[in-house]
Amino acid sequence: MLIDRYLLREVSLPFIGVTSALLLVFLTYSLTTFLAKASSGLLNPGEIAHLTFLKSLIALEVLLPMGLYLGVIIGLGRLYSDSEIYALRGAGIGEGRLLRPILLFGISMAILISLLSIVVRPWAYGEAYDLQANAAASSELERIQPGQFFVDGKTGRTVFIQSMSDDHEQLQGVFIRSRDSHGLQVASSATGRLEPTDFENQQKLVLLDAHLYKRVDDGPNVLGRFKSLSVFLRTGDPVSVGYKVKSQSTISLRHHRGSKEKAEFEWRLSTSLSTLLLVLVAVPLSRSLPRRGRYGKIMIALLVYALYLNLITMAKTWVEQEKVSTIWWVPGLLAVAVLAFFIPWRSLTRRQTPKASRANH
Repeated sequence: MLIDRYLLREVSLPFIGVTSALLLVFLTYSLTTFLAKASSGLLNPGEIAHLTFLKSLIALEVLLPMGLYLGVIIGLGRLYSDSEIYALRGAGIGEGRLLRPILLFGISMAILISLLSIVVRPWAYGEAYDLQANAAASSELERIQPGQFFVDGKTGRTVFIQSMSDDHEQLQGVFIRSRDSHGLQVASSATGRLEPTDFENQQKLVLLDAHLYKRVDDGPNVLGRFKSLSVFLRTGDPVSVGYKVKSQSTISLRHHRGSKEKAEFEWRLSTSLSTLLLVLVAVPLSRSLPRRGRYGKIMIALLVYALYLNLITMAKTWVEQEKVSTIWWVPGLLAVAVLAFFIPWRSLTRRQTPKASRANH
């Protein structure tokens, strides 16, 4: 009906706006974190984009409920502020009729969020773990960006290459500094090339007309010039990710009895219920008298959401640590709050409606 479409539009527009803003903030934060690793040569641009996409998919199970919660408060708050809610009631459209399209919208979003938590979340975590493991096992040369210093924390080697060909075989302006328990070694060359070796876990970098300086702790220093100097760069097989609770399928978690598995399983199931409860809480939080301002209760709403999110996150941690047996008591508290909000609805609206009518006269 027309009223249903109107209410959905008033709620969905702020929902889309708030969710987009939250997602943009999260993307900016994620990119900042991954770019710091990229500057050290730990990730390339393609891996950064892939990881950011995966992390965003995981974050949607939190961002979508928050966006929907604030969207309902902002949308209904405007209707209260402009006295449209009271006009609808005067036309005989009651509380249940107004709540129906919003609740249906909330149910559809809860189903989507449930799919994100139960199906997409473990897949995204698994992809992210594999990608990071493959990145850690790749060769030093594949991590290096031309014109940037690359520091390998495992070998203690610093590499700088001014430029390189697309196939990484022809190099210009090579500088390599390495330090171990025997001393310090610095090699430099104007040109170099990459050659294959008989070993799967090594690559050979050949420096042409190279200069070498070596300082040792228990002997004379060495300074020399070589027509050809070979440096072996490590590669590695992808390290096994191993068992990760977050990447396990929801079905497999159901049959585990470990505390971490139980916490993860209950978290995935709780997101859809939390979404519905937050929508129901948002309805009474949006109430206000005419011309009181549509954003008057946003701060209270944010505090309620922050309290709930912190409680259910702590409950998940406590289940992992076996301090409590379940996280379901947190949605239970929110359900009690919903009942407390809705029980006095009719008496409250009867007291508010005459005031609204007098204000209109």
